Amino acid sequence: MSAAAGYLVIWFVPRVLDKADNAEFLAFWSALFLLFGLLGGLQTEIVRHVTARGADRHERHPEDHPKSVGLFRVVLTLSGSLAVILAASSFLWGPAVLGPHWGVLALVLAGSCLAFSIHAALAGVLSGRRSWGHFSTLVASESTFRLALVLAVGLLAGSTAGIAAAAGAGALAWVLVSVFRPEVRGAFAQRLDVPAQVFARKVGHASIATAASASLMVGFPILYRLTTPSPVYLASAPLLLAILLTRAPLMVPLGTFQSVAIAHFVAHRHRGLAALRPIALLLGAVAALGAVAAYFLGPWLMVLLFGPDYLVEPWILAGLTVAAALLALLTLTGGMCVALNRHRVSSLGWVLAGAVTLVVLLLPVEADLRAVMSLLLGPLLGVGIHIFALSRQVSFVRV
Repeated sequence: MSAAAGYLVIWFVPRVLDKADNAEFLAFWSALFLLFGLLGGLQTEIVRHVTARGADRHERHPEDHPKSVGLFRVVLTLSGSLAVILAASSFLWGPAVLGPHWGVLALVLAGSCLAFSIHAALAGVLSGRRSWGHFSTLVASESTFRLALVLAVGLLAGSTAGIAAAAGAGALAWVLVSVFRPEVRGAFAQRLDVPAQVFARKVGHASIATAASASLMVGFPILYRLTTPSPVYLASAPLLLAILLTRAPLMVPLGTFQSVAIAHFVAHRHRGLAALRPIALLLGAVAALGAVAAYFLGPWLMVLLFGPDYLVEPWILAGLTVAAALLALLTLTGGMCVALNRHRVSSLGWVLAGAVTLVVLLLPVEADLRAVMSLLLGPLLGVGIHIFALSRQVSFVRV
């Protein structure tokens, strides 16, 4: 559902915006989901916290943790601080990242930060409690609500700022879900049995990793815009859409249900890398088939979906598909590190992957080749770092 909703948004927007305006919207879309990726660290740490300690222990025996604090109070403190920083600093980065409408779009990002932090926290609690039905409803509602708002605003007033505001407002879907699902409302009672400072520090480590993940998955248009002359960037909507399309089949479901994977790794932590092996093999098979399909069918599909102005070379689409599989594998290995409380290793792999991606983008080579190389080499290095660090543990060797 989430993947389909995302596909429909990026399919619909080029029909109401021209190529240059679409490139501007894709930069905002990139910034929005880069922010959501940063807040994904919040969800990741909440999943680990709730899973490791038992979902309902704090509510059943509050006397065992007299210094416990309300989770959502801490969440709003963290996300509110981030929103203020975003708005206050927007004059420094807004024009370069968001273009001529940067003032309005920066405020949209700040508001989306507050809204999505509640969504991420609810998703984390529900995942930790293994309430998968309510978790799925929450996640599907968020993407569906965003799609409905974008379609409505696009049809009524197809401006870049209006569609961007609709995309950001999709993060408020948790309000509707909470009204109709008492179990979701009950998640607001979740408490922390660790000091807020300790929790915030672990969220910080997890957020570095998830922000680096988002910078490679959906934040790439920002990196590309900052390393590319403006005329070239404004003509790059076909490449940017190709990156989103090749990543969505793997990364959207994986990003949405990463909490399930983390809970799985926590529950099977005694198996070490063996818990990852079948998933990695399946991912490799899907990537091989996907790359072949992208090479032979991808160019035709791009023209069919977006028109003749959006033709992309077959080798680019095949390379981007392989890069998407590497990014998915990096997400899984990073999630395993977090699940096993090795936050620094997870962050190191992601940060170095992002750094390599940026360095390759600075090379003086042809723009399309530069993009494909950066998205292949960065994740490959990150996966290697994670696997090496995890395999060095004695308990992981005995599988």
